[in-house]
Amino acid sequence: MNRIEFMRELEGLLANISVEERTQAIQYYNDYFDDAGVENEAHIISELESPQKVASIIKAGFRADEASSEYSETGYTDTRFQTNEEMTKQETFRESGTGGSKSRNNSKTLLWIIVAVCAAPIVLPLAMGLLAAFAGVLIAMFSVMISIVIASASIALAGIAVFIAGCAHLGIFVPLGIALIGAGLIIFVLGLIATVFSGKVCAIVIPSVIKGFVELCRKPFRRKAVSVS
Repeated sequence: MNRIEFMRELEGLLANISVEERTQAIQYYNDYFDDAGVENEAHIISELESPQKVASIIKAGFRADEASSEYSETGYTDTRFQTNEEMTKQETFRESGTGGSKSRNNSKTLLWIIVAVCAAPIVLPLAMGLLAAFAGVLIAMFSVMISIVIASASIALAGIAVFIAGCAHLGIFVPLGIALIGAGLIIFVLGLIATVFSGKVCAIVIPSVIKGFVELCRKPFRRKAVSVS
C-alpha cells in the first residue's frame, strides 16, 4: 500500500463523521506525509499500521474532550497525557529525515571531490594535450583561410597589373594591348569574386569555430556543476 491508497481508504472510512472533522483529519495526515518526505513514506505507513486503526483512533478522539486534544503521529490524542518524549517524537523524526538528505548531499559532494583529486594527474595532462591539439588545428585552419583571402586579393591585383600593361601596349601593338586589357579585366573580376567569397566564408566559419571551441572548454565544467548539485 502506498500513500495515495492509504489516504483514499482512510477518507472512505471517515465518511460518517462531519465534513469539517474529516477535512481536518485528512489535512493532518497529508501534512504528516509531506513533512516526512517521499523516502520515508513506507516507514510512516508501517508506523500507522492501517487506515482502519487510524480511523478508529480519529473517531475515538473526536468523541473525547476537544479542548485538550490534538493530532499526533499516532492519530487524535489527548495532550494532557502526553509525555515530553511523545510530544517531540514527530519533530525529531522530521529533523532526522532532513538531516539524512543533507548528509547524502554532503557525501555526494565529498565523493566528487575525491574523484576529481584522484583523476587530476591523468585527466589534466590529457585535457591539456587535447586542448593544444585543437588549438593547433584552429590556428592552421585560420592560417589557411587567411592565405586563401590573400591569394584571391593577389589575383585581383595581378589582373590590375595586366590591365595596366595592356593600356601601355596600345601605343605599341594595339591587338596585344587589347588582349592584355581583356585578360586583365577577367583576372581582376575573378580575383575580386574569390576575395569577397573567401572573406565571407572566413567571417562565418572562424567565429563559429571559436564559439564551438569555447563551448567545448566549458562543457566539462557545466557537467561537473550539475553533477555536484
